[in-house]
Amino acid sequence: MNPIREAYVGLSWGDEGKGKFVDEALERAQLLAPEKRRIVVRYQGGPNAGHTLYISSAAGLIKFVTHSSPTGLACNADLGIGPNCAFDPESFLSELKQGQELFDYQGRVLISERVGILFDYHRKLDAWRESGEGRSIGTTKSGIGPFYEDNARRLTRVTFADYVSDNFPDLLREVLNAKSMELSAAGILKPRYLEEVIAVHDPIRRELKEFKERLEYRMLEYLEGGHHIIIEGAQGTELDVDMGTIPDQTSSHTPAPHAFPSLGLPRGEFKIYGVEKVYPTRVGNGLMPTLADDAIGDMITKNAGEFGAKTGRKRRAGYPNWAAIKRAVRINDCDGIYITRVDCIQDVDIKVCTGFQIDGKVTDEVPLDLSQIEKPVYQERTYQWKLWDGPRDLSNPLVVDQVLKEQRERYIQGGFDSFPPALREYVMDHDAYVGCKTAAVSIGPARGETVRREQ
Repeated sequence: MNPIREAYVGLSWGDEGKGKFVDEALERAQLLAPEKRRIVVRYQGGPNAGHTLYISSAAGLIKFVTHSSPTGLACNADLGIGPNCAFDPESFLSELKQGQELFDYQGRVLISERVGILFDYHRKLDAWRESGEGRSIGTTKSGIGPFYEDNARRLTRVTFADYVSDNFPDLLREVLNAKSMELSAAGILKPRYLEEVIAVHDPIRRELKEFKERLEYRMLEYLEGGHHIIIEGAQGTELDVDMGTIPDQTSSHTPAPHAFPSLGLPRGEFKIYGVEKVYPTRVGNGLMPTLADDAIGDMITKNAGEFGAKTGRKRRAGYPNWAAIKRAVRINDCDGIYITRVDCIQDVDIKVCTGFQIDGKVTDEVPLDLSQIEKPVYQERTYQWKLWDGPRDLSNPLVVDQVLKEQRERYIQGGFDSFPPALREYVMDHDAYVGCKTAAVSIGPARGETVRREQ
């Protein structure tokens, strides 16, 4: 049997449900070839992202959220941190220990010696800028922007190899001196600040030192050894530093093709799956062309529990934007799509955006400046489906899990053809428009509650 080699990327602004499918891919890998190792590798982003997993246990579902660690932590897979990540050692070690307590995590940890370290001063600079008089982007204040600026400046980048070396204190002193003007202006660089940072990180450095790897060589060993490799994105395509909604985006490259050169892996060995929430959501600032600023938008937010895993902020919900998804599929070179949350929008008419009016003309091209969009153009046909009778408020999966479990199981056993006709038609029309086939549809929060289609 061929090992599982898959990459998962969000097709919108994040929060699409990537973590669940990574988790399910690991379960499939275990069943397919349990004698082989399984590794999940994060290729971009940092603790500004959050993957929420619901893990089955004897007591019901366990909610587990990761920020710095790949989602493979929840099922004892090996973990890889790629060189383009914003690596927060404090957050990562905390999650690793939590995994050891909850799941008896015993996997192998591989951290690229090239990955940069995200420090306290990055977070404080981020918060200082967001609270200033200039334009706020609405970041999570996790330090991501200042971190990637240091990466680009090169001499202010602290790699993981630097971090675990004996020269770390001297190098950090040089970095703080180089950044002293802005750090002082932000009120960060105070007496003994260097000593305080070193005191926090010295015990962490000692614990993480054994995980330093030349990751591109280790990934080649996984590849040649026939092991399972799952590549995981942190944010969605619309947040890419170049191809996203500038300037309201993140600071790293989010599309899946960027993963392969940084990890030393060949694109041809992998399937790329774009993850699409049936309704897009967005946190922070930034325009949203298909914003559902009506009762349906409020219903989606309430029923689906749409609040950020990192900040708890309410997410704005919108109608499906197939024009944007079509672009994202091309940018990511997708082999298939996974659609999520179809269970959260029952009994309402869903309209679909297939273009935009700009300067009085209709186009399906997404502009750099979303404010140029005079209005979204919706196709005439709308879709409405009903999957089951039961609780209308689905915002707490832990509560409704047992109530709807049997009904979800019927669809899992019956497959795609057992879906209501309107949902099947929605998926087929969607695929014809975006030019990529939907590989699976998620109908619940737990592992395995996904209806797969024949490939």
